Amino acid sequence: MTTDARTTRPGRRWLLAGAILMLITATLHTAGQFGPTPPGLESALSTMQQSKLEMGFGMAPSLFDIFRDLTFTMSVTFYALGLFNLLVALSADVTVPLQRRIALLNVGWIAVFIALCAYYQVPPPLICGIVMWPVFVMAHVRSK
Repeated sequence: MTTDARTTRPGRRWLLAGAILMLITATLHTAGQFGPTPPGLESALSTMQQSKLEMGFGMAPSLFDIFRDLTFTMSVTFYALGLFNLLVALSADVTVPLQRRIALLNVGWIAVFIALCAYYQVPPPLICGIVMWPVFVMAHVRSK
């Protein structure tokens, strides 16, 4: 009987946990876009919807359209990165050194993400980043 490399690969469960947290973050971020308009922001959103920006190719999206595009781009990106990490965590042919480098890559980009969220003072993604970051640190540390 052979042992499945996934069950014996050190750090794999930490990477799997990080992938799941990333997918949860993507889902929460997406769901948050469909709630009611926060009180007091109606006039700001109306102004964004009325303000158009000529972008070429016959396109002139409103600032609200651009905001929505960026918002859903973050959701798509988090889903893609979460699925990528899930694929790595669940693949039997991934080596420990490769898994370690992928975990470190996550540590790096999530640290920058946390810094941006802190700088722009946006708590929901900041909290999600702070929750995910140590899990990927542990995936890196344990992948030896």
